[in-house]
Amino acid sequence: AQIGELGVSIVQMKEDLSDTQAALLEDKKYLEELETSCGTKTAEWEERSKTRAEELVALADTIKVLNDDDALDLFKKTLPSSGASLVQMRT
Repeated sequence: AQIGELGVSIVQMKEDLSDTQAALLEDKKYLEELETSCGTKTAEWEERSKTRAEELVALADTIKVLNDDDALDLFKKTLPSSGASLVQMRT
């Protein structure tokens, strides 16, 4: 009786081993896909971060130019004087 039970136990363990090996292969394949995907996303993130940093520098430069006294003088010359105004003649 023990020999029969031992035989059944061995067969079950071999099936478990086979299932575990198959799962391991699937997990390794998934890991490879995940690493590829993460590498792509990391590169995309770095590109977006670089672009964002360049945009922030450009905005800071623009603000600096707009806050400059020369820009203020130019705006004053460009804007109509307080005596001039736009009037809508027709609707």
